[in-house]
Amino acid sequence: MPKNKYRVLVTYMEAGMGHIISADAIADALETWYPDEVEVTRSHIFTETGNRALAAHEKQFVREVRFAQRFRSHFFFLTFLQYLLPPLASLKLTYNVAYPRVKKALQNIMMEKDPDMVFCTHWTPLHAAVEAKVHRGATFLTGLYVPDPNVHGWWDKRTDLCLVNNKWAYEDAIREGFSPQQLVLSKFILRKAVREATKDKAELRRRHNLPLDRFTVVLADGAYASAKIRPFADEFLKIDRPFTMLVIAGSNEEVYNHYAALVGHTGQIELHVYRFVEDAHELYGASDLFVTKAGPNAILDSVWMDTPIMSNYYSSPIERITNRLYVDEHHVGTYVDDPVEGARQLTAYIDDPETLAPYIENCRKFVRDCVGGEKEMADAIMEALRRHGPPGQR
Repeated sequence: MPKNKYRVLVTYMEAGMGHIISADAIADALETWYPDEVEVTRSHIFTETGNRALAAHEKQFVREVRFAQRFRSHFFFLTFLQYLLPPLASLKLTYNVAYPRVKKALQNIMMEKDPDMVFCTHWTPLHAAVEAKVHRGATFLTGLYVPDPNVHGWWDKRTDLCLVNNKWAYEDAIREGFSPQQLVLSKFILRKAVREATKDKAELRRRHNLPLDRFTVVLADGAYASAKIRPFADEFLKIDRPFTMLVIAGSNEEVYNHYAALVGHTGQIELHVYRFVEDAHELYGASDLFVTKAGPNAILDSVWMDTPIMSNYYSSPIERITNRLYVDEHHVGTYVDDPVEGARQLTAYIDDPETLAPYIENCRKFVRDCVGGEKEMADAIMEALRRHGPPGQR
């Protein structure tokens, strides 16, 4: 890499897609506004080296997220530890006792790449990076962006830089022991593909071969489709109205196969079924309503695309607070956890789409007031790097 550029290692981890999408947004921001000063390395650090302990650890997170979407229990063991010990102590205990090989392998990769900053959007690689500085003499800076609307105690407060996207998260971070000198409060951020996407519904419907003149609803439950997508989709298929329904099954083959078999057999309802799609925001934008669990990044993408939401489930404190932020605070849609009531609301929207107008306006207001922190966050990262010293000379 050029020696005259700061080297920023952006780490990717799958625990749902939100952490990956946020890592893309940070990497895109640095490459957009500081291409002459920063060399970004996007590191799928848990899988790129073939290390079995790292791959297994990431898969454990995927299993836990899927479990949480079904049973409203998110990492019970880890949550229990936090009640026994202060958050930082329980975090250290977990990775020193249960996952020392994971921590060491992450640190080895980071130190091998010799970056000026390791930037994380998940607390696991962040903890490894901070511990590499404390115990192994690493000289890189550490930074994080919290993609959620809150900050819990397992975000390592010893990091050099913490970026948050709303006042609740900032207040949480202060309570968890972060100092104002570490913190940057900005707005929600988007990856470049979403930020630059068209919001014209007709164009998006043509692009995805959807009827232009029908009410369209899209359903998704994150990457794993393991929350309430099936009971809601099944109830929607009973509605006696012509409309278009899109089901995004992600990596859930059971959900995909179930609805793919129904395509062409749903009467006046036109059904489209998708596996994981990179441009899911375009399907949100092509729709009049997005029905989903309270995943913060998917909801943000939908709101950006001027599409109101029907939130139907939250599995963890993060998703509960997300629902509170978007539905209770900013009124960009409704929360309906009963599929029959969801179908009743959808029928009313199909009969009179104008009833969605206030929610659409609230989406636009949320975008104006709360979205657009990409440059400010890139600026904060650059300021920290410059303050730390010239590229490669730490």
